[in-house]
Amino acid sequence: MFNDCCVGDEAARTKLIDEIGRIVRDPAVPCTTKAAGLTLIGWLARRKPSEPPHALGVDEARDSEARMRARRAR
Repeated sequence: MFNDCCVGDEAARTKLIDEIGRIVRDPAVPCTTKAAGLTLIGWLARRKPSEPPHALGVDEARDSEARMRARRAR
């Protein structure tokens, strides 16, 4: 189990979140990579290991992904 000492340097965590955010905004980045990056940001953004990841937009993202898969299957 993780504890608060595993969080590391707050500035480094924030910098990593910013860098991942910059990468996922690049139009050349594939959708699957963007989804993975956003998932990682969600985990990094948690304040404590006992807090759940933020779920805002998860249903919308899943719906969007399903629509994209359906379009590709045509």
